[in-house]
Amino acid sequence: MSHRDFSDAYRQGMIFAHRGDFEGARRCFEEALNQEKTVGNPRRMTFILGNLGNALAVLGNLAEARNCYEGVLSFQERDGPDTRTIGQTLANLGNLSREMGETERARAYYLEAEDFLEKADDHHSLGMVYSNFGLLAHDSRDFGKAVDFFKKAIELHKRTGHEEGLAATWGQLGRTYHLAGENEKAETCFNYSTTHFNHLGNPAGEAESLRGLADVYEARKDPELALNCLTRVLEIHQRYHLTVKKKDIERAKHLQEQFK
Repeated sequence: MSHRDFSDAYRQGMIFAHRGDFEGARRCFEEALNQEKTVGNPRRMTFILGNLGNALAVLGNLAEARNCYEGVLSFQERDGPDTRTIGQTLANLGNLSREMGETERARAYYLEAEDFLEKADDHHSLGMVYSNFGLLAHDSRDFGKAVDFFKKAIELHKRTGHEEGLAATWGQLGRTYHLAGENEKAETCFNYSTTHFNHLGNPAGEAESLRGLADVYEARKDPELALNCLTRVLEIHQRYHLTVKKKDIERAKHLQEQFK
C-alpha cells in the first residue's frame, strides 16, 4: 500500500518519525486514526496503529503502545492474516515486554515472531529478532548464548543490507564480549559499530559505541585511549547539539586527573 493512499495526517506523521520527532508523529498518527475510524479501512488502520505504537513505544508510553500492537493483531485475525505484519508486531510486543521486565513473556513473543517471519521469508526482521534474543541472553548473563544470537543477527543484517541493525548489533556484541572479559574482541566490535554509525550519519549511535570503547580501554588500564574516546563523544554532542551526559564530563575529568 502506497503512502499516497493515506491521509495527509498520516504522511506528515511519517515525516516526523523519520526526523526523530516522535511527539509530532504521535499527534499526527492519532489524528489519522480518528479520521480512518469513519472509513474503517482495515489495511490502513493496521498501518496507522502499527506506526502509532512505534511512536508511543519510543516516547515510553508502553501500555498504550501495547494496545496499538494488539489492535494490529486483532485486525489481522478478522481481515486475513499477513504473516510478515503479524511477525513484526509480535516482535514489537516482545520488545515492550522486555522493557517492562517481563522476560518470559518477551521470549514467548520472540519465538512466535520467529515462526511467522521465517514463513514470510523476512530476513530483515528476523535479524532484529535474533538481536533481541541476544539482549535477553545478555540480560540474564548467558554470554555464550548472547554471542551466538548476535552473530546470527549480524549475518542476516549483512545479507539484507540493514546497516542500522548491523551498527547496533556490533555494539551489543561488543558489550557482551566486554562483560565476558574478552576485551580484544570487544574492541573490534566497538570499532566496527563506531565506523558504521559514522557512515550512517548517526551521531548518537557513534557516541554510544565510543563509550563502549572507552570502557574497554579503561579495563585495559589505558587511560589515554579511553580519554580520546570520551573527548570525541563530547565533541560529537557539541557538534550535533545533543544533550551532554554529566557522567561523560565527570569521567573525562577523572581520566585527565590520571595524567597530572
